[in-house]
Amino acid sequence: MKPCVLTVTLNPVIDKAVIVPDFKVGRDFREESMSVSAGGKGINVSQVLSHIGVKNIATGFLGVIGGSYIKDELAKQKIENAFIMIDGIVRTSLTIIDTKNSKLTRILERGPKVKLSDINKFKGKYSALLNRVSVVVLSGRSIPGAYNSLYAQLIRMAKQKKVLTVFDTSGEPFPRGLKEKPFMIKPNVDEAEELLGRRIRSKKEICVALKEFKERGIELAVITDGSRGAYLYDKDRLIRATPPKINRKNPVGCGDAFIAGFVGLYIKNRPLEECVSWAVACGAANASSIDPGEVSKQTVLECFKQVKINS
Repeated sequence: MKPCVLTVTLNPVIDKAVIVPDFKVGRDFREESMSVSAGGKGINVSQVLSHIGVKNIATGFLGVIGGSYIKDELAKQKIENAFIMIDGIVRTSLTIIDTKNSKLTRILERGPKVKLSDINKFKGKYSALLNRVSVVVLSGRSIPGAYNSLYAQLIRMAKQKKVLTVFDTSGEPFPRGLKEKPFMIKPNVDEAEELLGRRIRSKKEICVALKEFKERGIELAVITDGSRGAYLYDKDRLIRATPPKINRKNPVGCGDAFIAGFVGLYIKNRPLEECVSWAVACGAANASSIDPGEVSKQTVLECFKQVKINS
C-alpha cells in the first residue's frame, strides 16, 4: 500500500473551546481559558495522522473568509492541503466546557453553501488525489447545497481506483453511502441504532449489528461506545478494546482520532487487535486534550499500554 491517506472534510470549521466552570444559560461569564484550532472531522483525522507520523493530504471545501486560517494551521503540521475555495465564511463551532459539573455545550454553525460548479470542480481534484493514496477517509456531515448522494459518488470513485474507503457520517448521506459498500465504517452506538432501526446496547446486540453490517458488504465495521470501548467483528470473533481511565477534558473529535489510529496501523499491515488498540489509545489521548486532534505520540503510547483487549 502507498503510505499516504486522503481525508475529505466537506464542511471544515474553526473550533473554539472555552473553559467556563459552573456555566449556566442566561448569565454572563468570563472564560477561564480559550483555544482555537482548525477542525471538521476529516481535518481532525489528518491532524492525528500527522501527530502519529502518517503522511496524509486534506481536501474538501473552504470558504474564502477564514479559509486561510485553516490552511495555515495545516501547514504548521506539514499536512498537504488541496481544498476547493468557495464563496462564504468558514463556519465556527463554540464548545463550552464546564469543568465544575463535567458538562459540555456546543454551538455549531451551518457553514457556507456550495454550488454545483464547486462540486464538479472538487470531484475533479478528488479524482486526481486518489491516484496518490491507498486510503481515503470520508467523514463529517455534508455541506449546505450538496446533494445527499455526493458521499456515495465519492465512495464509488475511490473503489474504481482500488482505494480503500473509510466512511463516517450521519443523516441521509450515511445509508446512501453504505449502499456503495465502503471498506470500513465506524458508527457509535446511537448512529448504529439509527442505521439499523433498533436498540443496540448489550454486547450481544452489538455483535449482531456488526454481523449485519458485514452481511451488507462492509469489510470492517466498528461500533464505538465511549468509555466502554470499541467493538470489531472479524472472522466469527468479536474483538473488544477498552480504553484506560483518563482525565477527560474534551471528547470532541475522539471518533476521528480513533479512525486515524486504526488507519495509521492498518496501512502498515498490523494485526486487527493492534489496530483497534492503537485506535482506542488515540481516542483516549484526544479526550485528554482541549483541542480536537491535538495528541502527542507519547500520550498515545502511554494509553496504548493500558488498553485492554477481550476477544
